Amino acid sequence: MEKFNKFIIKSSQFDEKSLKAIFNFSFDDNIFFVEEIDFACKWFDVQKNMDQSILDWLVFHMSIALAISYYKLCPTREIVLENWSLDDKQKEFWRKFYINWLGEYFFRNKISPLNLCYFVNYDNRKKEYKKFNIDSQKALVTLWWWKDSLFVSQIFEDTWLKFDTCTFGKDYVLHNSVGDRIWVPRLVINRKIDSKLFDMNQQWYYNWHVPITGIIAFVLEMAAYLYGYNYIVLANEKSSNEPNTYMDWIAINHQYSKSFEFEKDFDRYVNNYISSDVKYFSLLRWMYEIRIARDFIKYWKYFDVFSSCNNNFKIIEQNKTTNDRRCCKCPKCAFVYSIFRPFIDDEQVKIIFWKELYKDGWLDNLFKELLGISGIKPFECVGTNEEVVLAMYMYYKKLKENNIEIPFILKIFEKEILSNMTKSDFIDLEKKLLNVYLDEDLIPENIKLNFLGKIWK
Repeated sequence: MEKFNKFIIKSSQFDEKSLKAIFNFSFDDNIFFVEEIDFACKWFDVQKNMDQSILDWLVFHMSIALAISYYKLCPTREIVLENWSLDDKQKEFWRKFYINWLGEYFFRNKISPLNLCYFVNYDNRKKEYKKFNIDSQKALVTLWWWKDSLFVSQIFEDTWLKFDTCTFGKDYVLHNSVGDRIWVPRLVINRKIDSKLFDMNQQWYYNWHVPITGIIAFVLEMAAYLYGYNYIVLANEKSSNEPNTYMDWIAINHQYSKSFEFEKDFDRYVNNYISSDVKYFSLLRWMYEIRIARDFIKYWKYFDVFSSCNNNFKIIEQNKTTNDRRCCKCPKCAFVYSIFRPFIDDEQVKIIFWKELYKDGWLDNLFKELLGISGIKPFECVGTNEEVVLAMYMYYKKLKENNIEIPFILKIFEKEILSNMTKSDFIDLEKKLLNVYLDEDLIPENIKLNFLGKIWK
């Protein structure tokens, strides 16, 4: 593996006719990458009289976010900005952004981030930039095939607030499956990653997970300007705040870009440098995943289309390990099964999961990690250990009350967890995890009241 001295964010351009943005990156002006984002989407009309200087400023920010996918091939101390400059506060934001985003990557590859990710202006002469204004009262809701995303879309639909949905990257079959159940327009933003990135991954350059939500955040700021949206709405829950482990001086959180910490940092940055009118927030920040699961089950129309698995979601198609909605053997499938099981009956299990995962002895080590008995919480978008403990307790209690045989995985719970906790411990857990934390969100006050009735039902 060749080593490099610096990573360079060279340039970014936006073509107002084609609605395509082009980004250029390099290691040492020796190896070059080109990425393309296509914002053109039929049924959607862009705003008139757009300001080119605002477009340039927006694609510059997108270029820094997108660059992380290439930077992680061989992380360097310096990240050089050739086409714009950042002030000191912006550099602090972006260094924190990169280090926390790449936390799992650093942990997995045993790389210390202490001397990495320093942003350097190639030209310190300050360029003028403009913040943009929007007054449409329209919302853009990110759409995935996960329960959280569908729950947010359904709440918007139930409250009659005007919204469109949006997907980024590839247009997957599952997008169309869930989209058929939500009767609103979907803005499709396509991403074309340079194939050289995948070639270098095969040549033993560094690789690992990059939380996509942070990239999407900056891409959707561009979409807000192009198509006129005041609100960018996500489905990130309270559970995502919990880290997996620690290394050096940072918390390693697989879901960092879904955390409230990132949401607040991003909102502050956008307000200071991009637009004071666009509000970026999660509608589910109030709740843990187990509370969301409890409320989601009343929307039975999604049972046969929603997914909880990343093994059917890969940029490189041949890396998929299943073509089904779920593999029923990964951390996400196991976690979602656990938090749904107390609230659904046997027939609903067949529709959603096809089988009882608690009867699968091969999953014992995975469930031990989810319970916090061994190892660390899996590096996946899963909730907290406490949620799995409460979910298993609730289902275990239901089986006991009905004199039903305890399955293999719940016998592990019985031995390792139940024997060490009191009834009052579980009551406290239930109060904590099924509560709604109304003081922890960035939801604009003028739309918050529309949702409170739905949340409390």
